[in-house]
Amino acid sequence: MIGLGRFSHFHLKCLRQLANVKLVAVAELSETTRLETAEEWGCAGYASWQEMIDTERLDVVIVLTPEMHHAEPTLAALQAGCHVFVEKPIALTEQDAERMIETAKQNNRLLMVGHVLRFDPRMLAARQAVQQGELGKVRSIYSRRNNPSRYFSLYERTNLMYILGIHDIDLQRWMTGAEVVEVFARSSSSTGNGPDLIWAMLTFSDGTIGVIENNWLISKQSPAEMDVRMEIVGEEGIIHFQDPDQSLVFWNGHGVTHRASYIWNEAYDSYAGYIFEEMKHFYQCVRDNTPSPILLPEDAKEAVRVAEAIILSSQTGQPVRLAP
Repeated sequence: MIGLGRFSHFHLKCLRQLANVKLVAVAELSETTRLETAEEWGCAGYASWQEMIDTERLDVVIVLTPEMHHAEPTLAALQAGCHVFVEKPIALTEQDAERMIETAKQNNRLLMVGHVLRFDPRMLAARQAVQQGELGKVRSIYSRRNNPSRYFSLYERTNLMYILGIHDIDLQRWMTGAEVVEVFARSSSSTGNGPDLIWAMLTFSDGTIGVIENNWLISKQSPAEMDVRMEIVGEEGIIHFQDPDQSLVFWNGHGVTHRASYIWNEAYDSYAGYIFEEMKHFYQCVRDNTPSPILLPEDAKEAVRVAEAIILSSQTGQPVRLAP
């Protein structure tokens, strides 16, 4: 495992529940975190991921580095003969994503990207309804994914389209089965350190109009940590999705609160959720030596291509056409 930041917590929990998967080495710049994890798991710890790849005999590498550092360790691991799971986004440029995909093909290794919401059964049910024509012709999809302002100081390192919006780009493409042909976007910033709010309008090849709203503006006083919504409008029906929903509400000293649990849940020291299902799927694909029918790296690359166009549009104030 390369990178022991915030998201490694969930990956490590998954590992505890997966049979015949052994963590043999971690690479992490923070000496304290590296040593604590290595001791807890009885594995080797490296300050350099390159040294780890060169030294250890590994079947799989999990890349959890900051987004701008996904490409190089992924390429090195693939070239060393390892299968690779890398968290989304696959990279920050289409060119890097293409290099990663080609390297995986050349070395006959699996490359899977963590677009975890494809494992949300609610999203899957919505997609199946769309694909089966239950809504008639889909005319629009609105996606909202707003997160707490307290995380912006951590994630301002990368444009929020790569952190939040990349989920919604992928979901809208997945839902429609169509490609984005044009984008138009506006963004703003409350800190001057890059945008913390963006709205984007996407035109798809089948005529569907997509709207994506993302921001890092949810305050500590909000009743939930996340505000995630989707509305799919067709000529014969509508699907509305909201997380957190209203089925579990706490009234206590913290006020009225809702818990967003669409990715992970814990009960009796066991862990269940979409990340667990995603990682279980990945390791099964490794065992079977078969590509994933769910998480295609080409889809991850296309999501990055669209994200790049949205960012360019937000910077120039002009629509951006995407080449076929």
